[in-house]
Amino acid sequence: MSSSNPSGIGGAPSELHAPKAKDLSRREFLTTTAAGFVALGAVGLGGFGVLKTPNTSIDRESGGVIFPDPTLCIGCLTCEVACTDAHKKAGLSSVSRIRIFDEPATQVDPEVLKNYPGRGSFIQAPCLQCPESPCLPVCPVNALQIEPKTGARVINEQTCIACGRCAQACPFEVRAERVATNQLTVGQKTRITYDPLKNVFTKCDLCYFRPEGPACIERCPINIRIKQGILKSDRMCLDGPKSDQAHFLKLRDQQTVKPA
Repeated sequence: MSSSNPSGIGGAPSELHAPKAKDLSRREFLTTTAAGFVALGAVGLGGFGVLKTPNTSIDRESGGVIFPDPTLCIGCLTCEVACTDAHKKAGLSSVSRIRIFDEPATQVDPEVLKNYPGRGSFIQAPCLQCPESPCLPVCPVNALQIEPKTGARVINEQTCIACGRCAQACPFEVRAERVATNQLTVGQKTRITYDPLKNVFTKCDLCYFRPEGPACIERCPINIRIKQGILKSDRMCLDGPKSDQAHFLKLRDQQTVKPA
């Protein structure tokens, strides 16, 4: 992978997420300051809202979005592994930005059933790159940014103070972790996830640092077999279309967690 920075978010991935000593000191200072702000909020002074002017509203859609098709998913978790590997190699949090859940309501495509019988039924849960992006304006240190090349909503791990406000603001919940296909319990409730090892929050960034684009799309075995003509389908299990209002509305309906 090239060491050049395609993003303009403040350095190449390895530089962004392997800060120098002075960066660590700044983060420690911010973390301490944030804790103080929370304490002020607890006694009625309004916390971050009083001390920080809210960010302006988002005026652009992302250049793409991870668009899943649950009917083609076989629950192999290749997308989760690919996501982890790509971000780990870039020096970023290794927490997967996409997660697969068991979903009995999914009607599996007949072509998939024929080639992969008995796999089960699933739903993929990536970030939807919301046009309004409510996670951005609530960040007290502007760690959430719009990456200029892809338009992805990206958390700068050097700046993040792990306050969790972005995860709380995310309007898209995930299924209960007891039905997560990977059977891990990490406390995830929305499309933004906490990484206890790095003490940062993280979300899908469309692999902005990869010329090939999102690793999950590239390495999905169903996508590969469709491209090879082994599986017949006019759509991909994971796709990366341009994000627009029509795509978002379709994703919103598909990805909204229905009451149990």
